[in-house]
Amino acid sequence: MSNSRRRAFTLIELLVVSAVIGILIALLLPAVQVVREAARRMSCSNNLSQIGLALHNYHDSHRVLPFGCGTDYDGIVSSLGTLRDRRYSAQSQILPQLDQKNVHDRIHFDVAPFAPYVNSGAYDPECIASGGRSATNGEAAIAVIPVFLCPSDVDRLESVWGHNNYRSCNGGGWQGRNGNGMFGQNSSVRFGMVGDGLSHTAMFSERCKGTWNHQQFDPLSDIYDLAGIWNEETFREHCLSLSPEEAAAYHQNVDSGQNWLEGNFNWTRYNHLVPPNHVSCKNGFTWDGVGMAASSRHRSGVNLLFGDGHVQFVSDQVDPATWRALGTIRGGDATGEF
Repeated sequence: MSNSRRRAFTLIELLVVSAVIGILIALLLPAVQVVREAARRMSCSNNLSQIGLALHNYHDSHRVLPFGCGTDYDGIVSSLGTLRDRRYSAQSQILPQLDQKNVHDRIHFDVAPFAPYVNSGAYDPECIASGGRSATNGEAAIAVIPVFLCPSDVDRLESVWGHNNYRSCNGGGWQGRNGNGMFGQNSSVRFGMVGDGLSHTAMFSERCKGTWNHQQFDPLSDIYDLAGIWNEETFREHCLSLSPEEAAAYHQNVDSGQNWLEGNFNWTRYNHLVPPNHVSCKNGFTWDGVGMAASSRHRSGVNLLFGDGHVQFVSDQVDPATWRALGTIRGGDATGEF
């Protein structure tokens, strides 16, 4: 009998095979990431579609859309709020239409959203220690509502409350109260009031959640304080002129989307004063002058929910005048391609 000898791989051959495998992985990884992001973007679009269906069902039942923000008693200048306020969000009102009636039924709409805490109580030691349950609405507010979260975003927030990525449209101007969109403060908009047609008017879009860290700048989630004497157009022009690097010189708010319960501009609302993914600005301490951009971690744009319920991906290179017109319900706004 003859002995057969099996030939082994040489060291050079092993190195070549390893190099080929490494190259293949390097080539495939970006493609896999693109596919995963496409799936996440589709999931995000589906979330907005569900919100759109809920809003239409709400309108069918109540003959009006929910307001974007309830009553406050801040006086002439909008501030952090008082315990008299009832600044509930549109999101809180459509929970039953999103199969979240059990959460909705735990909300006491007759008190301030986070009573006994002014503002959200997110930094209050007692509130933090209780996991939010020391608030009257705590059991509801801590609920994580999956349809309010975009899978493409990162979550660095340390707020005890359920977080939020999807915002109601306040309008095309800078006013935080008397918005000209579908969801202003104490608004009561009916579909029949939308002058340019539901398919050309924004209802909801997305915005990235904050960093919870004043040492970390993120132009997709931060909103920067531009204290000064402005009118709407000079404020808008200055905000539009800022690069992310220039904006970082200003004080920033870092709690974007920290809860879905209250209609605070930095948590549950946005407007069309500046284009998608642009730097966002507000007029110093007050929220009466604000350019809150829609933003996302998707490449080059945001998902936008229109009044007729369809969702469309809109490029962040959209014409600013067209984008601004999409945010208002008034008739006669010229809208180009988007």
